[in-house]
Amino acid sequence: MGRAIQAIMAQAGAWVAQYKTDLAARGLGFSPDDMSAIAASAVAHPLPPGGSTPSEADAAEMQRVQKMAMEAEYPEGGFAPDDPRLVPVGMPLVAYAVAAKAIGWANEDNALIDRVLKALGHSRADYDQAGAHWTPIMKTDMAVATLYGQLFAQSAELPVKPA
Repeated sequence: MGRAIQAIMAQAGAWVAQYKTDLAARGLGFSPDDMSAIAASAVAHPLPPGGSTPSEADAAEMQRVQKMAMEAEYPEGGFAPDDPRLVPVGMPLVAYAVAAKAIGWANEDNALIDRVLKALGHSRADYDQAGAHWTPIMKTDMAVATLYGQLFAQSAELPVKPA
């Protein structure tokens, strides 16, 4: 399992780098004003709704996910380019992860969400469709959830719009 996780980590880094290159080539990414709005939102919404203490139901869900993660089968060399689990719906998984990283816990700030999506070249309909598609998959397929987690983590440096 360790080699498979390392392969997924490396793959996620490569995908995020390629995504940033593709955005820049299309003249997309976050402007300095966008970055300021994202930073201000992160300060205003540092924790999930309800705070940092998980509910009893959330704690049970975390235990379920941990068990599934230990029992999951991960692709030994990373995901194949034609893996049917990764077919984009609304947005590719890497775009969805970058958007989620930028939005953070501001899930109800429609102005910020629209601003983030515009910078990434997506519509609100794309984002909503992606959420409806990716969220249930990540609750049941721990390999895809692991890839998403790595894409999210490796998106810490958000893509900047070329000058």
